[in-house]
Amino acid sequence: MGQLPEQVVMILRISAILLVLLLFTHPSAAEQGDVTIRYSIQDEMVRIVLESDKNIMVQKAKVHSSYTLVRVEFPRDFKLSAPPSPEGFEYTRRGRDLFLNIKGLKWIKLLRLKSPPRLVIDAYLKSGTAKEPEGEKPKGLPSAPPEEKPVSTAGVTVSTVVIDPGHGGYDLGIYSGGVSEKSLALKISRSIRYKLRKKGKKAYLTRGDDRYRSLMKRILYARRKSPDLVLSIHMTSSNQVTVYTSAKRQVRGEERYLMRYSQVRHLDDSRLIARSIGSSIMQELNIGVFFRELDVPMLSYADSAAILIELPDAEFFDYSRKNIGLLVDSIVEGILAYEKR
Repeated sequence: MGQLPEQVVMILRISAILLVLLLFTHPSAAEQGDVTIRYSIQDEMVRIVLESDKNIMVQKAKVHSSYTLVRVEFPRDFKLSAPPSPEGFEYTRRGRDLFLNIKGLKWIKLLRLKSPPRLVIDAYLKSGTAKEPEGEKPKGLPSAPPEEKPVSTAGVTVSTVVIDPGHGGYDLGIYSGGVSEKSLALKISRSIRYKLRKKGKKAYLTRGDDRYRSLMKRILYARRKSPDLVLSIHMTSSNQVTVYTSAKRQVRGEERYLMRYSQVRHLDDSRLIARSIGSSIMQELNIGVFFRELDVPMLSYADSAAILIELPDAEFFDYSRKNIGLLVDSIVEGILAYEKR
């Protein structure tokens, strides 16, 4: 029997290689994951729990939010189990992506848990003031409408700064582009502390390593340091920087503030520092910066000027050593520029 032509042999070899690759790379049913949706609806928040039988489905999932839409991108194909969509909250699936359409979405908070693996999405709504999770609001810090207008303490030197790296420990925050929010926030916060200390400032971190600290402990720690500024660092799921200060709202035609009584006098300075830092970031990095108000305890109970910075998603911004350095420098320069004005 004669030998096969060389071209036929080559085709057979290539076919065999492709077959082997297909067998080893195609996800089998055992490699796929099960995802179950559970939810609870309150007046001001929707809690969505995505539970899976595989930890990788939760830890490697990427979450993006825009307007009323939250997109969860899973690392593998999955089988979805879900109850009927309730009013004001709909979900659809496309391939490995799960889309959550939440009416009146304001912002989201993520929590990744183990045993069993769960991705918890707290979706806060625009229809009212979001209630803080149980145990997160410090005792002894009652919220009451102020009876005085904000008084600016313009010109006060920022000599002590408490920096709050968001999340930590089992609370990863957003995970995107190979970067976890908790790690990025800690890295940048440490660099800010280092730079501020070189400028002769007192600077402290609410967490200095990868551990979970409750919101109450962070706030009480910050208040014990009697800071001139509390600076909270987070990452958002958008391509921009957002700088937040304490929220306010209209009550019966009168402006009332959603914060502790003693926090009101720091509101003007919070806004001025936010503008100074935001302008510095725009000039240094040439990226969009937006200014918003947000009702969260870290801003409303600091008893000092307080701002929260949400940095861009790692899929939209290159967190190289150079860019992180520029970002840190711009934040520090923004604080110093506020003092010099």
